[in-house]
Amino acid sequence: MATIGISGSRPLWNLVSAAGMAAVLALLFQVGHFAEHALQFAIWLAGDLSNICGRDTPWMSPWAILMVKKLGLLVAPVAPPERQMMLGMEVLHLVGNSIFLAGLICLHICIPSKRVRWAVFIESFHLYEHVMLTATAFFLGKPIGMSTLFGATSLIESREFAVGFRVSWHFAMNLLPMPLAMMGVMEYLREDVPSSGGKRVRSASE
Repeated sequence: MATIGISGSRPLWNLVSAAGMAAVLALLFQVGHFAEHALQFAIWLAGDLSNICGRDTPWMSPWAILMVKKLGLLVAPVAPPERQMMLGMEVLHLVGNSIFLAGLICLHICIPSKRVRWAVFIESFHLYEHVMLTATAFFLGKPIGMSTLFGATSLIESREFAVGFRVSWHFAMNLLPMPLAMMGVMEYLREDVPSSGGKRVRSASE
């Protein structure tokens, strides 16, 4: 166990304070990001019963569709609409997961626990997947990664399977880091007790 006093030098305290604020903002953003994926997954499971879209179409909220269109137009202004939508979606997910990973890293600066560290590892892997998807979408014309079975889903004559596999994969990867981060915060709050000198200290597993 390593004990870290927050009454250290002011530059260090300012850094921790800034990291804490960035972590809170990024995690709040992730709540909305995860809600989007959770609804997408639930609507895909419901299929035609949802009266929204079938299982051959990944659902996106209106604001997400708007962002995808704007990003697609920004990164590929002369490309056909289909390519603009594909690139816009990959870039949007890349940006969103970059924000989440940055927030988890900031959280680990404030709370260096094993649980938060594992959340960083999982989200780093998730972000790597989106780097692959975005790069291959730009340079190879289609997103290739684990969530697309490295391009093999395009060879399977089932649009429902391809959509369902990717939707499920990213739902799971967005879900996994969140309880780890939350448990790390809860452990920190339980262990954060006044020291004998009246100053706050915190303990976290290395």
